[in-house]
Amino acid sequence: MATSQTGPQEELQLIPTNAGGRSFAGPPKALQSQVTPTDLFYVRNHWKGAPEIDIESYRLSVGGEVAQALSLSMDELKSMQHRRYQATFECCGNGPIPEYWAKQTRSVMEKVTGHGIMGNAEWVGVSLADVLNMAEIGPNAVEVMFEGADHGPDEVVGDPEEVTYERSLPMEKALHPDTMLAWEMNGEPLTPLHGYPLRLVVPGWYGMCSVKWLAAIHVLDEEFKGFYQIERYRVMNGPDADEFYTYLTGMRVKSIITDPAPGDLVPVGDYVVSGAAWSGESDITRIEVSTDGGETWTDARITAPRSGYSWTRWECDWAIPAAGNYVLMSRATNDKGETQPMEFPNKWDGMGYGNNMVFRHDVEVV
Repeated sequence: MATSQTGPQEELQLIPTNAGGRSFAGPPKALQSQVTPTDLFYVRNHWKGAPEIDIESYRLSVGGEVAQALSLSMDELKSMQHRRYQATFECCGNGPIPEYWAKQTRSVMEKVTGHGIMGNAEWVGVSLADVLNMAEIGPNAVEVMFEGADHGPDEVVGDPEEVTYERSLPMEKALHPDTMLAWEMNGEPLTPLHGYPLRLVVPGWYGMCSVKWLAAIHVLDEEFKGFYQIERYRVMNGPDADEFYTYLTGMRVKSIITDPAPGDLVPVGDYVVSGAAWSGESDITRIEVSTDGGETWTDARITAPRSGYSWTRWECDWAIPAAGNYVLMSRATNDKGETQPMEFPNKWDGMGYGNNMVFRHDVEVV
């Protein structure tokens, strides 16, 4: 099988995606392995850098609708039974920018080629349910809210001048045994930009749900209405919908081509196209590949089914007839029968959240 040509080897590094130093995409080649290296794993923060946390005095507080309020050190958390699994994270704004998105959105993301605001890692921590059970949840509990140590003015001018990053989960997801308080990523302690010393991991859901630099857990007796819960991470459904907004939670079915990577030169002959597919908490059952811009499709083979909540890896043989420019595409289907749409799924929305449409992957064959 032929291999692509990349020219002089360049050192892989994160790609800034905005002027404020808040977000960085992983380079396309970092997505070619099953586990994304931590130093190449995307970063999406609301403020530059990471809050400084003194590990000696750090305590995780758990309160609200509980019988026993808790104040837990990292040593106490690590003394509990551990959980370990792979989970794919994706920012709900991940993906190349379609031409019809707002100009200001394109300018923020213009340096990103591909789907770099995502990655797959192995996480270690303690089940959130074990901690909540220790606190003894009260009968009036409705949701669990997670408070990060990060706060400041919102990144959109005119919005709150001072706000803390807070998100909540419904009780069912909070009490799922795989919802985790994690302190380890890819075999090492969390780095500052990934939430050191402790972060929430909500497997199968978009990345904004997994609160970093976890400071406190609040069990609530009413629905949480915080800024980052109801004013962000939502898509407009249109004027005729029963509900104007859909608030994003579980990741939608999606796939990417990782080889050839953007910019690779592919030789004429037999080539193996490969990539990844995922669908939150659902299994991927089928991946199709097109090498002619969506005119015809061929079934790919799954080479590595999902492990825990990881992506699924796949391959597809491509007999390249001649040199030229080609448009490759991939589309995935999950075990619920949901398939990636060919067009932007949220036509009323200008933010691009939750966009799982089939994207073109331009390739030059030499």
